[in-house]
Amino acid sequence: MDTYINNLLFSYLPHIAFAVFWFGLITRIIIANRTIQANSTQFLADNRVKIGSNLFHSGIIAVFLGHLTLFIPEEIYHLVMTTEVKRIIALSFGSFFGLMALIGMLLLLNRRIYSERVRFTSNFHDYFILILLIAEAVLGLISVATTAGSTVEEYAALSIWAQKVVTFQPDAGAVIASHGIIYKIHITIGLLIFMIFPYTKLMHMLVLPLVYFMRTGFQVVRSR
Repeated sequence: MDTYINNLLFSYLPHIAFAVFWFGLITRIIIANRTIQANSTQFLADNRVKIGSNLFHSGIIAVFLGHLTLFIPEEIYHLVMTTEVKRIIALSFGSFFGLMALIGMLLLLNRRIYSERVRFTSNFHDYFILILLIAEAVLGLISVATTAGSTVEEYAALSIWAQKVVTFQPDAGAVIASHGIIYKIHITIGLLIFMIFPYTKLMHMLVLPLVYFMRTGFQVVRSR
């Protein structure tokens, strides 16, 4: 059963997540591009939203770009650095920008909960995606601490797994079968976020401002 669940989550779920992501991305841009927006609360702005928003956006984008280095083959990055050096760089930047994003999200969540005006304009989706991202960031920081105390081979296995996934290797899940539960929950929640990304307000981070060139014209009419 453990092998079945491991293969389901880390061999097959990534491909399901990719399919759902691309389907949502394409249909959202082509069919429902008018809905791509992030409802702003900056007209109710205070220092928390300014600081929190900047920390969140800067941190989360840097963390995302850092995760893309998992797909760089050893043969390429070994031209300029060893796996251990790459691990040290990843841990340093991951800790800094991960903590930055987490602090930003906590400030934004605090504002949504304790600011009456912002709470009134918020809905379930605002809280859900924010709490999900906070959980992912916390798990990511714990994973950083775990990786710092593990072997370099265990760190390298994460890159091998990611590259096997994108090259459709059926044994991808077996590569990280022995990794700790924190890594696995972190990856699973990350795949969940990847799946729902096109259907949430986070979509504006990917398409803004290009989507406006694809929008059909419309006029906002307010009743008296």
